[in-house]
Amino acid sequence: MRYNLALFILLFVCGCKSPRVIVDAQQTQKSKAFITAYHEGLRLKFKGNYLKAIERFEFCIKEEPLDDASHFAMAQTYLLLGDLVQAEKHTISAVDLDKDNVFYQIELAYMFRSKGAFNSAGKLFESVIDRRQRGVEYYLLAIDSYRKSENYTAALKVLEKLENFKGNVLECALRRHSIYVEMGKLKEAEKELLRLREEFPKTPMLLATLVDFYFQQDAQPKAIEHLKLLIDVDPQNGIGNLMLGEYAYQQGEEKIAAQYFFQAIKTENISAEESVNAFEFLIYVNDLPKLKQSISVMERMYIENDTVISALGDYYFQRSVSSDVSAENKDSFLVKAIDKYTRALELNPSRFDLWQKTLYYYYDSKQWQTLKKTAEQTVRTFPLRPEPFYLGAVAYNQQEDYISAESFARQGLLSVIDDRILESDLLGQLGEAFFGRGNLEQGMVYYLQAIALEEKATVGYLSFNLSLRLFENKHALSQAIEILDKVLEGQNPRELTYELLKADLFFLQKKYYETLNLLDVMKSNDTLFIAGILERKGNVFSMLKDKDKAISFWKSALEIGGSSPLLLEKIKKGEYVE
Repeated sequence: MRYNLALFILLFVCGCKSPRVIVDAQQTQKSKAFITAYHEGLRLKFKGNYLKAIERFEFCIKEEPLDDASHFAMAQTYLLLGDLVQAEKHTISAVDLDKDNVFYQIELAYMFRSKGAFNSAGKLFESVIDRRQRGVEYYLLAIDSYRKSENYTAALKVLEKLENFKGNVLECALRRHSIYVEMGKLKEAEKELLRLREEFPKTPMLLATLVDFYFQQDAQPKAIEHLKLLIDVDPQNGIGNLMLGEYAYQQGEEKIAAQYFFQAIKTENISAEESVNAFEFLIYVNDLPKLKQSISVMERMYIENDTVISALGDYYFQRSVSSDVSAENKDSFLVKAIDKYTRALELNPSRFDLWQKTLYYYYDSKQWQTLKKTAEQTVRTFPLRPEPFYLGAVAYNQQEDYISAESFARQGLLSVIDDRILESDLLGQLGEAFFGRGNLEQGMVYYLQAIALEEKATVGYLSFNLSLRLFENKHALSQAIEILDKVLEGQNPRELTYELLKADLFFLQKKYYETLNLLDVMKSNDTLFIAGILERKGNVFSMLKDKDKAISFWKSALEIGGSSPLLLEKIKKGEYVE
């Protein structure tokens, strides 16, 4: 229903109309009290005192039951109060009392539409057309009202009137087509469009309607045929290019699909999400020239859109790990990726996925200071997400800020829910914090709690880390070996780094023959790893007082690339050096 300024103007006009008649009191015989009450009602209404205004209009109607202006003023006041029942009642009275008043009829027609009485609304709007033939909006309202009431015959009749008056063959024919579709007369609907195509062969609106019609009827070949015609006429139709791209991909024509998707991006009139989808297809087919141009368009068009900017970051990140990219360019792509992620986060700090990507990048690249700062920023925005607490704890431990590491790990454990992998990682970092502060027993407690969760993704490396910490601190060596043995039992093939650590633990326990037996069975194609085995054998023989064998193994290790800091000193002194 139209409740706008036009209604107030209309009421004012009607209000002015009545006094003109009232002034000639000899002709109308309206009392002075009526005139006073009517004007008071208008003033009260415009001041917003609707209840008092209604009292005044009720007095007028009691004095002059057949006064249409009073009924209409009453109706408009009830509208402002939201009483649609009374508003309709008095509007109908106004229309009945002055059947030639177009304003009344228009308002009543809108009321009928608002309550769903579309056929009655259509009849009123059609009646208005007879008096206001140039009011195109009333033709359209009548047609729409009849269509909503499924009185298609009446709708077509009014449409014919409009066509005769306006002469817009294309617009009217397209409306006639849509009415035929609603009626289920699909052949007539198609004929109407094909007839138009002969007259308007290069009109985008018509071609688009044909495309839509054929897709609706599941006539894909005809739809695609007309879609191609549409793109020829209007190459800037972004959605059309996307649709042809999807079709070409379904047909296995990837090069053609890529061209259409590329053209869709270049039109610059598709949504950000659609641009990203088209861009991802170009990544899929690895069309680098088109990708380069697309990036230029997307950076310009969507500079303030975090979805697009983060998608570009994903692309650069993928390029940074691609095997066909040089080491120098990989670094460049990686910098661009992080720059895009950072920019996207500036635009939309609520994107946790971007925070997470950025955090893991700094974690993988061992940028501990930046990781720490980013984790601090992330937990401020997402205080209930455990992942940034874990990564922050890692950064703090790496920077030897063990108090902060403990705090982050504990906060992460409070927020973790049904994620045993992350829980074990957090317990491991808690253990690291206590080892860093020299509290070995408490560090072991938390590490053992993490290992006890028996998560395949973490139990191995956590067991190794705990054993390594015990080795470094020369503490609970037998327990460290037991922990390693349990992990090694489940490994096939066995991890040589784990075996090597076990050998180091035997060495610290002065179990030299057990150490040699373990080193003898280790096989590897990695020369540096073999060098490490040879150096350790030299260490054992030195402790067994076999200097010649010790030097021989140390020299062999050196010859194949051994580079431990003490290797040359061992050879020079001819004895084991810690």
